Amino acid sequence: MRQEKFARQIQKDLGELLSAHRHEWLTGAFVTISKVVVSPDLGYLKVYLSLYNNQNRAAILEHLNGEINKEIRHKLAQKIRNSVRTVPEIRFYEDETLDYVEKMEELFRKIKDQ
Repeated sequence: MRQEKFARQIQKDLGELLSAHRHEWLTGAFVTISKVVVSPDLGYLKVYLSLYNNQNRAAILEHLNGEINKEIRHKLAQKIRNSVRTVPEIRFYEDETLDYVEKMEELFRKIKDQ
């Protein structure tokens, strides 16, 4: 229960941060947070991103997990400092759900056409 509540709060706060710093952190790419998974000890976050219409998906993830990860954690710490003792480690992953849905729809279209 606490994990789920914490995950929802992190998703909201990180969404606001990514939106506010979109042009400097994401070079203007449109990114949404589709899911946040929190470890039982609240020490680690897996953040799944939907990267819409973007050819540089790997570069964006590498950038978020690399050079600016520390800055993101710092800004997140300012938002959640009253909720947790330590700021969790953050790893960003691509949410491939939409790609899967597109692939399945394409298969169903092919089956229907035959």
